[in-house]
Amino acid sequence: MAAVLVIFTIVAFVAIDAIHLWLKRRSAETVAEVEPVRAFAGVRVPRGLFLDEAHGWARLTESGELRVGLDEFLTQAIGGADRVDLPEPGTRVEKGQKLATIWRLGRKLDVAAPVSGTVVSTNDTAERNPNAVEADPYGAGWLATLWPVEHTEALKGLRIGERAARWLEREIQRFAEFLAQKTTPELIGATLPDGAHPVIGAALSLDDEAWEEFEKEFAGLTAK
Repeated sequence: MAAVLVIFTIVAFVAIDAIHLWLKRRSAETVAEVEPVRAFAGVRVPRGLFLDEAHGWARLTESGELRVGLDEFLTQAIGGADRVDLPEPGTRVEKGQKLATIWRLGRKLDVAAPVSGTVVSTNDTAERNPNAVEADPYGAGWLATLWPVEHTEALKGLRIGERAARWLEREIQRFAEFLAQKTTPELIGATLPDGAHPVIGAALSLDDEAWEEFEKEFAGLTAK
């Protein structure tokens, strides 16, 4: 009987150690799964890309259509997308008018068309995998293609090349200043960890009033 008791005690200790080890491993895995804080990436404006003041972009395709999407500033500010609502082909949109709606963690952002034209097609990839809007804004994350009435007129006034890159850098700095003014003191360290460069998704830390101001300042529609 004593031998059985000893064996039972040993088995119990081994089981307890195994449980403790499993719990430690689960804890480590949970920590590893937490997404790290990422600061805004450096500005990269591909050649042939035209930027709009509401942070949309347009690129002329070989077929003559204008492919459009969101620039890297806006996609990083909201930290991606959970859902993307796109217009039906054949829809006529005007520059500054709503082209699409991006949903992110309960926030809704109406996206302005960077150019005027008729919607030829929309991006199924962005609808099926909304994260592509932030992961690859100038590639897989495009939103739609438009056919303008007149190509030169449609692209008139948009920024391109070095001028676009410098403007985008200034916009990131302006966003950092906006966050410093609108974010509560206890959250400033989370949105501006080094005091100058915002973290990806920083706009989501804004309260409802500040979010509306963010929309108007950086993605405001100029037409209804």
